Amino acid sequence: MAAPNRSNVLGLPEGGMALHIGVHKTGTTAIQAALANSRPVLGQWHVQYPGNRQAHRLIASSAMDRRLGWRVGGSPAPEPQAWTKFVQDAHAFHGITVCSSEFFAESDDATVQKIVKDVGQDQVHVIVTLRNFARILPSAWQQILKSGYATAYLPWLQHVLTSEELEPKASTFWNRHRHDLVVNRWAAAAGPERVTVVVVDDNDRDGIYRNFEYLLGLPEDTLLNHRDAAPNRSMTLAEAELLRQLNLTLGGGKGWRPYSDQVHDGLIKAMIERRVPEPDEPRMQTPQWALDRAAELGQAYVDAIRASGVHVVGNLDVLSEHLTGPESVDQAPPISIPISAAMTAMLGALDGSRLSPERSTTTRLKRRIRRLQTDLRPKRRT
Repeated sequence: MAAPNRSNVLGLPEGGMALHIGVHKTGTTAIQAALANSRPVLGQWHVQYPGNRQAHRLIASSAMDRRLGWRVGGSPAPEPQAWTKFVQDAHAFHGITVCSSEFFAESDDATVQKIVKDVGQDQVHVIVTLRNFARILPSAWQQILKSGYATAYLPWLQHVLTSEELEPKASTFWNRHRHDLVVNRWAAAAGPERVTVVVVDDNDRDGIYRNFEYLLGLPEDTLLNHRDAAPNRSMTLAEAELLRQLNLTLGGGKGWRPYSDQVHDGLIKAMIERRVPEPDEPRMQTPQWALDRAAELGQAYVDAIRASGVHVVGNLDVLSEHLTGPESVDQAPPISIPISAAMTAMLGALDGSRLSPERSTTTRLKRRIRRLQTDLRPKRRT
């Protein structure tokens, strides 16, 4: 027998919308994948996650009436009717519609007010996922590498945390990660009683699934059992440097690349999903001065969120936890990159390439690379 729906947790009526707005780098990809994978069973509990994509980026683009992402010029143009139809379908559904895109968090005051008005203030509940600000820093930097930039980590930290002059990359970062302003902006439009902050704790990897199950009235493990098997891990220091040098060499490091998206995305996806780093491979390190500044900002965010009157699921103090790191970090990039990382990245690039030579040539090259990977793999001792 299906478990009873607990939609009253959000206070949504039939035809209401749970609008998950991110923010970026707070487990959004993980929960979106679980929701997308759960589509066939969600209807049993009067919940739907519309569409066939993992996230509702195109719906957010339509609602916000702008192109989204770092590569603004190359992003799909917004479709004016997509958001209108999404809202109409949500109102017609006999249950709760979930809409999720971290790009909603970038909306300005006027756009937030429009979105809430479109859905209806009494028919929307806004869910904001937040994570310790210090833990977001390396993830956010790696994201700009994936977008073609080539600024090294330490100079980037200096710029976003200490500079008063904000270049586009830093301006976008702060638009996303002034968590206090994001929460207050949506609370002002929807009402604090219709906004819930979900604290994402890195020490409890399954917590985000349990919290969304609770909020959406789903039985335990519904989302947990549908999470993606592929790891959504961060790049190692060497992997990040490989991508940074590629951006610098081929694209000049000024944002996006002249080589195709298929090559680039295939390279990154393969390197992260097909490869398990060795335990002794160096990871990203954030210097103590940056962690101190992050804790200071995190505490200000926590104080503002507590004062806002919004609902909170989890321990807010996790967001301002003061992390410990090295007093200084070596500025020099790694002088060597694991062969397995380079090989796996090359295979991914070949898999995604539309510009490859004859298919037979590509196939032969991939076979040679795989043979090299096998030859270079450490032999098990008997």
